[in-house]
Amino acid sequence: MSQPLLEARDLARHFTIRQGGVGPFGHKAQLKAVDGISLRVMPGRTLGLVGESGCGKSTTGRLLLGLMAASAGEVRFDGAPLAKPGTAEWRAQRQAMQMVYQDPLGALDRRLPVGRQIGEPLEIHHPGMPEAERLERVRAEMAAVGLQPHHAERYPHELSGGQRQRVVLARALILQPRLLVCDEPISALDVSIQAQVVNLLLDLQEQLNLAYVFISHDLKVVRQISHDVAVMYLGRIVEYGEAESLFRDPQHPYTQALLAAIPSVVRHGAARPAPIQGDPPDPANPPSGCAFRTRCPRATALCAETAPGLRILADGRQVACHVVAPDHLDRAAA
Repeated sequence: MSQPLLEARDLARHFTIRQGGVGPFGHKAQLKAVDGISLRVMPGRTLGLVGESGCGKSTTGRLLLGLMAASAGEVRFDGAPLAKPGTAEWRAQRQAMQMVYQDPLGALDRRLPVGRQIGEPLEIHHPGMPEAERLERVRAEMAAVGLQPHHAERYPHELSGGQRQRVVLARALILQPRLLVCDEPISALDVSIQAQVVNLLLDLQEQLNLAYVFISHDLKVVRQISHDVAVMYLGRIVEYGEAESLFRDPQHPYTQALLAAIPSVVRHGAARPAPIQGDPPDPANPPSGCAFRTRCPRATALCAETAPGLRILADGRQVACHVVAPDHLDRAAA
């Protein structure tokens, strides 16, 4: 089996916030945006990262790229720890790892034509590259993502949402990365354009052997594009494994409830779990034990006392739940 391209071990990011007023009237609290997660991204495969808004998905994406310092844990890319910013090793890693943002208009400079912006990473990382070669690379990347040569002279506001997202994708690809972290890359697009961008991502992955971390709340899209899926709740992973197994037979009550809200991803004839009740708890003041227990129809007294660790299932998945059916557990691991 090949080695992971990207691996996070016990990764955490905690913030100190003030609650209950300002100045002397407030008090400090700790918000655990990401709370000790471990995951792997294999070469040429896609890891889908899903969960409700505020669960820590986007923070995880930034931690994986080193765009935000971790409070604990480590990230390794191609077997090596993320390098210190500003070093030669860091510059090499940054070229191999790129981000595709949710809002393409916000990610682009409205004052510059998009062709200039696509080629800008080459100016930064390869300042000695001849202009003719740089322009040729820009034209090639534009063609690869379905843009026409005349689009190079357009400004972001002159393009459609789908075209702007293709510009952002071309800019991310021009340094020939091995990994893309895609943070809700299609949520701002119309449904028909979403399908085009997803198909483009799939084609590029096959052609270039790209690895993706695909962050989304849209489980239909995640099922289409992902090989593996990690489900997050309040900063922790509650279910993690191959996408096919997870969608076919979800084991964590939270995963089951998420899938229940999407009719097309529940297998025919399967009992439909009840939708999630209530709102997520305050992340700065989470419940004791299992953070999901206040919304879980299967919660027991044990759930209030002890936070469940990830347990290995017979099919290799990991589930953080006290009430997993015994016949699903891996006997050897137990």
